[in-house]
Amino acid sequence: MDINRKKNSRTIAFMITSMGWGGLEMNVLKIAKSLRQLGYNITLATQEKSPIFINSKNLFDEVIILHKTRKYFEFRLAYDISKALKNKDIQTLLVFDNKDLDVLAWTKKIFFKELKVIYQQQMQIGPNKQDFIHDFRFKAINYWISPLQYLKNEVLEKTNYYSERIKVIPLCTEIEKYVDRKYSKLEARQVLNIFPKAPLIGIIGRITRKKGQLFLLEALIELKNRGIEMELLIFGSATVNDHVSENYYELMLKFVKKHEIEGIVHFVKYQEDVTVFYNAIDVFALASHSETFGMVTIEAMLSKLPIIATKSGGTSEILGYGKYGLLYEYENHEDFCQNIFWLLNNHVTIEKMSYDAQKVASESYTLEREVKEVDKLLNTLILEG
Repeated sequence: MDINRKKNSRTIAFMITSMGWGGLEMNVLKIAKSLRQLGYNITLATQEKSPIFINSKNLFDEVIILHKTRKYFEFRLAYDISKALKNKDIQTLLVFDNKDLDVLAWTKKIFFKELKVIYQQQMQIGPNKQDFIHDFRFKAINYWISPLQYLKNEVLEKTNYYSERIKVIPLCTEIEKYVDRKYSKLEARQVLNIFPKAPLIGIIGRITRKKGQLFLLEALIELKNRGIEMELLIFGSATVNDHVSENYYELMLKFVKKHEIEGIVHFVKYQEDVTVFYNAIDVFALASHSETFGMVTIEAMLSKLPIIATKSGGTSEILGYGKYGLLYEYENHEDFCQNIFWLLNNHVTIEKMSYDAQKVASESYTLEREVKEVDKLLNTLILEG
């Protein structure tokens, strides 16, 4: 390998035009930080005033500002991307949002045929995508990263992408942050200013119907009717300027008031230090319709918490299909309540399950492992020329 080629191999770009701020964007920053520690020079291609740009601080060597005006056929933007990458002598790009695949396909097809693209899948495939348009977009991808085996299987079933080009690399996190407990349970509750008198179930995430917070409120009433006393911590906020999310939050508040359960339901707005949430609760609950991956489930496993979660999306695989947490059918009150009853009356088994969950999560979802695999993939691209 010549000297210039070796130098260029460590100069890469991350592209993400998302204007949101959630698990996807946070994971991108974690990978960028770790790859830089391995000696990579990383340029960020993003939109002006995007949350990832605002929160990235000094994680990127340079920034390319993109002006995205529409979803498809952004030929001008494709040209601008190719020009910016060529000017910086960047030939390898990692993309994280499926909404960016169309413009990248045009970038590679028309303006920059030598560009190498790695796509880290963050969402489920959804409807069948074995059509000409999706074939065109996916053909631009040199390697496709799926976080779980079930997602890889879905790609093979619903697209025409090449099996040998799909790599299963789990999304990971900084495990010490959760394994090394920051607060005692009492300290965490003091920080949050909540003092439950019964076992505390907790749910974390944006306030939205897909996350299922209202279902847990309904289940809390059902448990109460069955003589099972529990309290609920809802840790999260409605999305600003999102009327659907804000209306859902108002619906929840009205439900709490109507059923006079203000004393056993605790609302805490989202805050950066999420460990205080995990340290405060007795049971972690996931009520989402379908989580593609579900980093919060892994965080709960690392926190050694009993887990009850919907039997859908990537959650089942992460929980070992019931080995590391209890699974219930989505929005099934009866199934949920039966699992809670079993959880409360089988302490020894639940404690063993939580211990095993923490152990497997500590081994499988280290950030070092994810970065090592991404680094290996980048080196494979270099060798392929």
